[in-house]
Amino acid sequence: RERGCGLAPLLQALGEPRPPPQLGPLLCNLSQLPEGRRGLLDRSRCSVQRLLPFTQYKDSTVHRRGVVGALRNCCFEYGESPRPSCPPPRWPV
Repeated sequence: RERGCGLAPLLQALGEPRPPPQLGPLLCNLSQLPEGRRGLLDRSRCSVQRLLPFTQYKDSTVHRRGVVGALRNCCFEYGESPRPSCPPPRWPV
């Protein structure tokens, strides 16, 4: 973040013949931050399209789980969704 490199070098590393083994978990961790999710969901980067093939990456379970976790985190806004305006239904006791 301090160097201003952002996600670009990490996403570029996905194109290497053998991506760094901890790249998946790192992307998963970054996707927990709102800035990380915005970066991964930026359509101009095609990040999701780059990540999808790695959901079936057979060479590394750690890498595959990290990428799947990053995609999952991008599907949900943790701690940012407003509370429902109506109370939950009451079930008969």
